[in-house]
Amino acid sequence: MKTSMYFNYTSRSLVRGGQRTVLALFCVAVGVMAIVALQLVGQMINNALLSNVRDANGGDISVTSQNAPFKQSDLAFFDQLKSNGTITAYTPVINSSATISAAATAGQSFELRIVDPANYTIATPPNFITPSNGSLSALLTGNNVVIDKNLADQYNKKVGDSFNIHSQLLTGSGVTIPVTIVGIITDSGAFAQSNDVMVLSSSAYQTALKGTPLLYDTVDIATTNQAHTDQAVKAIQNKFPLATTQTVAQALKSQQQQVDFIKKFLEIAGLLALLIGGVGIVNTMQVLLSRRRIEIAMLKTTGYRRYDLYLLFGLEAGLLGLIGGVIGAGAAIGVSYLIRNLCLLYTS
Repeated sequence: MKTSMYFNYTSRSLVRGGQRTVLALFCVAVGVMAIVALQLVGQMINNALLSNVRDANGGDISVTSQNAPFKQSDLAFFDQLKSNGTITAYTPVINSSATISAAATAGQSFELRIVDPANYTIATPPNFITPSNGSLSALLTGNNVVIDKNLADQYNKKVGDSFNIHSQLLTGSGVTIPVTIVGIITDSGAFAQSNDVMVLSSSAYQTALKGTPLLYDTVDIATTNQAHTDQAVKAIQNKFPLATTQTVAQALKSQQQQVDFIKKFLEIAGLLALLIGGVGIVNTMQVLLSRRRIEIAMLKTTGYRRYDLYLLFGLEAGLLGLIGGVIGAGAAIGVSYLIRNLCLLYTS
């Protein structure tokens, strides 16, 4: 049999299949589209979680202590580490929750981050939307606050708005603070994995507490290399045994495990979608073959061997898979690219 006969016969058979061929192509395309789309989603998650680990960690070392918060006097220890060259910089942070309404529920709360504007951040600075050339050190004066775009959209707030926020202290009591929005940022840099966040200066927070000492739950630290990081971690653990330290390497390992789990789940979901598509292909092929029994008998009587028939119908199934796969992959990439650009447009 001539080679051209294989392709001519199979292509004509697919055309004669009409709606059944279209159904088979659709099944293949949907399965492939699901796999490609889910893989692209996994890659986007991988890039989001692993491309800015240091920023998400707050620096080379993040030291947290919820049960025994750091007092102002404890910061002298970090000053000592900085003076002897073990660390290059540090900044204490208070992470709290706050609401705009005193009667708001926990689901209506947002993150309140109290920082020293002169030293924050050690990681990549935030990207300001309004004003475009803003900085925390310049804007966080008095009771001025900076919020992210998500918080601005959720509560319909803009630069210049003034209102009261209600925050819960580590001691269990609450405090009301009048604030004015002076800047809006994107969730990037040190705020890369934040959502609904407001930044307030530690001096304004101290004033609202009316003399109550500040208690820091986090200290972000920068070092020059891994050797100094290990040395600093050891010294911090000896000084503050109740505190938890996390380096960039530890954060990366933890994030990688989460990403691997998500990607495996997406792969299984994609394979299941392809399996469902395969069932549709099998059913379609069975219907096509049952309706072409006379055609198959005529081919056999004209001298075509079993091997030739297997090759003809195998090539037909292969063409279905190839065409459907190209359609599905192209559609998945196109839709994913469109969604990605829309997301970037929305967040910019």
